[in-house]
Amino acid sequence: MLFSRFVFFVLATATITAHAAENWPSFRGGSADAKSPDSQIPLTWGETENLKWKCPLPGAGSSSPVVWGGKIFVTCYSGIGRDGGSLNDLVRHLLCIDRNSGEVVWEKKVASKASEDSYRGYLTEHGYASNSPVTDGKFVYVFYGKSGVYAFDMNGQEQWKVGVGTESSNRRWGSAASLRLHDDN
Repeated sequence: MLFSRFVFFVLATATITAHAAENWPSFRGGSADAKSPDSQIPLTWGETENLKWKCPLPGAGSSSPVVWGGKIFVTCYSGIGRDGGSLNDLVRHLLCIDRNSGEVVWEKKVASKASEDSYRGYLTEHGYASNSPVTDGKFVYVFYGKSGVYAFDMNGQEQWKVGVGTESSNRRWGSAASLRLHDDN
């Protein structure tokens, strides 16, 4: 489900309090099985239930947040979407959010480097930020579709970027694959 432009990123109080040191480094967690060793994770959330804070994001997105220590990393995009805009204005964002306070520690913006698939069909369901980041505690890696893969250090400094192709499938669904680290590399 694609969230509105002013998405609120919500984190459950019990998870923050009980396991502030536990990491969730990638999509579906470190083991890629979407299982947490925490048996105290709440099963319901609401405007006043099991919430510690909310953080407005600069745009929409459908990626999963990842956690390392006291930092949460999440992606979103702006410049195009349900409110209009143009592919020429597409910007992807990586935010580092303080796990305890919900304050944005830093934000990195990357303008689209190549022509993405147009905002229609399945793209209206997941948008241009469905690829979850991954971290090893030293770097945060993001896949931004036709703009490539980027690595940032834990302070938000870009370390490198590499293109991975600019072709589209015949269905023009955009990209959604989340990165995985292999052998701690």
